[in-house]
Amino acid sequence: MPSKDILFSIIVPTYNRETFIEKTIRSILAQTYPHFEIIIADDGSKDNTEAVVKAINDERIAYYRKENGERGAARNFGIARAKGDFVTFIDSDDVLYPNHFEEAIKLLKANPMAEVFHLAYEYRDTEANLLDTKKHWRNFNEQLIRGNIISCIGIFIKQGILAGDLLFSENRTLSGTEDWLLWLRLAARYKFHYSNTITACMINHDSRSVLNFDEQAMLTRTNLLMQGLKADDKFMAVYSHYLGRIEAHMLSYIALHLQLSQQKKDAWAYFTKAIKLDIRELFTRRSLAILKRQLL
Repeated sequence: MPSKDILFSIIVPTYNRETFIEKTIRSILAQTYPHFEIIIADDGSKDNTEAVVKAINDERIAYYRKENGERGAARNFGIARAKGDFVTFIDSDDVLYPNHFEEAIKLLKANPMAEVFHLAYEYRDTEANLLDTKKHWRNFNEQLIRGNIISCIGIFIKQGILAGDLLFSENRTLSGTEDWLLWLRLAARYKFHYSNTITACMINHDSRSVLNFDEQAMLTRTNLLMQGLKADDKFMAVYSHYLGRIEAHMLSYIALHLQLSQQKKDAWAYFTKAIKLDIRELFTRRSLAILKRQLL
């Protein structure tokens, strides 16, 4: 049974986020559960991020500046310096609600053997309008294998698990998919526990990197993801039969974005390839959106 002195290490990778990061940090400091440390991994910012962070006076904040190496490298940098019982993450343009760590403690009390777990979160725009929620279902591991249903926000991983080669990929070309690669590898080793209580918010804004799309870069990321999974003996032993499903999910993602840019012919080529890889991709919400747009 966890006690009130469990320490959480929350890692905040950041790059040129002077206009967002103060709000992020303030939301962490406003937690009802006080036992945490904040590790800011500044990935070589060229703006005033450092000054904004250092102006916030709280002994729980540790600021580190490093050479730019992308998000995976920044998170790994923070992991190496974490002292907590669990590590968790938040991007420097998102916010936690005050119950975030308190809900984590509740989950650990109900599941004292939990080593990896995730808390629900929501999407809002810059005007605070609700866009979507990320809640979970039974068989969380199986759902995760079928698609990247979570982000770094809300994930908690027991200290010591992320070590050796079980870390975020630092390959810049994989950036944006490095988190799913790690979740898939973890899913082959650990049961993911979860809570459907919303404790955080991801903010959609125009400069958010995940909103940018490059067809060739996304195809390269797909190939790197598949290579990374095939190189993991544990994953292959447990989930090799899902490789087609995972690749199909990535290709349908490309198809949808090509449709959004009115490249219907190319979009249809990716979509049909995805369906050939795994017919079950046809019965997803994304595929329904693709089919509707194809008829417009």
